[in-house]
Amino acid sequence: MTALEGGKRAGALVGLEIHQQLASAHKLFCACPIAKSEELPFSFERRLRPSQSETGGMDPAAVFEFAKGMSNTYLWNPESSCLVEADEEPPHGLDDEALDIALQVAVMLHSNVVDEVHVMRKIVIDGSNTTGFQRTAVLGLGGHLEVEGKRVGVQSVTLEEDAARLVGEDRSSRRFALDRQGVPLVEVALDPVKGDPEYVASVALSLGRALRSTGRVARGLGTIRQDLNVSVMGGRVVEVKGVQKLPLLPKVVAYEVSRQLGLIAVASRLSERGFAAVECTVVDSQGVLASTGSRAIRGALEKGGKAVCIAAGGLGGLMGWEPHPGVRLGREVAEVARANGLGGIVHSDEFPKQGVSQSEEAELRRLCKASADAALVLVAGPADSVDRAVPQLIARLKAAPSGVPAETRGATESGESRYMRPRPGAQRMYPETDIPEVKVERERLAAVGRLVPERWEDAVERYRRTYRLSLDLAAKVLDSDYAETFERLARKLKLEPSLVASTLVDLPQRLAREGVPESGIGELTLERVLVAVDKGEIAKEAAPDVLRSMGRGESRSPGEAAGKLGLRSMDSASLARLIDAVMLKGAALVDQKGEGAFSPLMGEVMAEARGRADGAEVSRLLKGRLADFMAERKGSGRSVR
Repeated sequence: MTALEGGKRAGALVGLEIHQQLASAHKLFCACPIAKSEELPFSFERRLRPSQSETGGMDPAAVFEFAKGMSNTYLWNPESSCLVEADEEPPHGLDDEALDIALQVAVMLHSNVVDEVHVMRKIVIDGSNTTGFQRTAVLGLGGHLEVEGKRVGVQSVTLEEDAARLVGEDRSSRRFALDRQGVPLVEVALDPVKGDPEYVASVALSLGRALRSTGRVARGLGTIRQDLNVSVMGGRVVEVKGVQKLPLLPKVVAYEVSRQLGLIAVASRLSERGFAAVECTVVDSQGVLASTGSRAIRGALEKGGKAVCIAAGGLGGLMGWEPHPGVRLGREVAEVARANGLGGIVHSDEFPKQGVSQSEEAELRRLCKASADAALVLVAGPADSVDRAVPQLIARLKAAPSGVPAETRGATESGESRYMRPRPGAQRMYPETDIPEVKVERERLAAVGRLVPERWEDAVERYRRTYRLSLDLAAKVLDSDYAETFERLARKLKLEPSLVASTLVDLPQRLAREGVPESGIGELTLERVLVAVDKGEIAKEAAPDVLRSMGRGESRSPGEAAGKLGLRSMDSASLARLIDAVMLKGAALVDQKGEGAFSPLMGEVMAEARGRADGAEVSRLLKGRLADFMAERKGSGRSVR
């Protein structure tokens, strides 16, 4: 039985949250335009610290991040940021345009729109907001989305500000750009769904299509982010943040279900051993490990660090056990260590291959008073990092009998997830006192309702009819970031709309598979190539080679690429001479097959032209020349079938 099949039997549930940037003119709480600044000449530094909520508690995730001792440097440019983003000026009122777009989304999803919009503060603990919190406002509750004939419930529709953009970090500091902070986002939270990862991806795709159909959301990488809330067997919910690419989503779901089932298997094995709890003991192990064969531990000690040993009762042999591929308790514990700035851990299941000797293990067990069924976990590194990490490592080891701990994880580019921090608590939300509430008048809601767009399926059909595209190509264009670009170029250029569409959505993917950097094949580059084809400067057959050259940075323009590759369009006279030469060479073939010789002759001409001639023009000229040639041969008494 696969992990996925086990997940279905275990009642895996996946809740989806989508955060989509809005295409409004201004930021949410000031008049700054929405623009990415290439230069960030000004900066300031802040250190955030947690504080008690109105209920007297502290958010555990905030405490976790504060313990890292990180400082935050914020880089900004007056063209895209102001004193509001710097938290040196009170926020302005909610941007009306952004509010209308988000209300439109709520109406489109059949959500119950609130009578008054109240802005709240949600604690942000990673430094990505200068204020230490994110401003957010619930606009709608309930609703639904149709996916593959099934109705998926909507929990809430929320308008909020985006965070600052992370541009770099090291062990002690992070650097953020403020151009993105304050950009309006709409967050849609859906009810958990059952089903396989592909169905979860279909739900995300359908919601993304619905949002894009408004024509008022931002497009491009980074403008939409997907978070998942995953649980199995009715257990604790794990939040996985930051899935940016849709193809990764089913991989992340499958991995997380497999991971949680693996941890439940570890808990079951621990229960079979008779351990309802894991008792931990910590001892200093520097004396024992001063000359250890473990390079990682010895290297940390040689740099002036410290090493400790944690004995965890009952976990011997379970740290390295792999109930599902890639799922090990030792790996889970190591991720907590890495989140605290350490390189990882060394545990007793791996002592032989990590260079820890039997005598060293025996001495460590004696110091910890640990029995043979206990696991030993060695932690080494800078003293402050070790001291910060040890309580969290103990907490993670003690959580083993419960199976899956509630935590926040981050999605990786390979489709897995990695530990980030504990789940935030109820203390993270409190009222925003600087912004007055906004009443949602009936007239405003009615006006917004009239703007609800056509369904995605209807838009695909409209593209098919209007631009004579196949259903598959029409769907690809609408799912891409180039739908508006396609419509503009299809109206502007004399090219076939199908050529414009395939160049925008198919060609970049093909070149990306060849290793051409995606960043080099952007909208502007694609448009320049299509314009060059439209003007006759290059043949459409040369477009892939020209784009490849420009995408790799070998050429700065279509003309330069065509020149370097020898792909400049042939003039009419040169093309006519080439066709005549091919016709003369293939005279015997024409005598034998007559009009049936067209296809092989066409292939010969195109091979000789090598991307320098338009296929449609070659076809037109060749058909005419073939008819003339056959007439000439017949008039001269030569046999032509």
